[in-house]
Amino acid sequence: MKVILDTNFLMAVSQFKIDVFEQLRGHDIYVINTVVDELKEQSNGRSKDAKAAQLSLLLIDNKGLKVLRTNEKKADTSLIIYSKRGYVIATQDRELREMVKKAGGKSIYIRQRKYVII
Repeated sequence: MKVILDTNFLMAVSQFKIDVFEQLRGHDIYVINTVVDELKEQSNGRSKDAKAAQLSLLLIDNKGLKVLRTNEKKADTSLIIYSKRGYVIATQDRELREMVKKAGGKSIYIRQRKYVII
């Protein structure tokens, strides 16, 4: 299974201290360039979200996640396009999960701050 991690999913991983990489072992895990850009924007400052964004960027580097390129300006639009190509979208955004479902794709989310639900 090919899984693309969304911005808020990566930040939730950092905030909840969940090892999703263990739970998703054996699957190909990616991020898209617009997600990386969003994380870089949010990483400025000293807020809780900025710290989570900084940790998310470190996770991307440390885990060696492949960054998929897209020409879309918005991450959600790109994620829906990739979901139509068979990628599973990991997101905490309920609206995005619904859009992915309507497009015929699948999504993953974190439940109870410790479980990954497919």
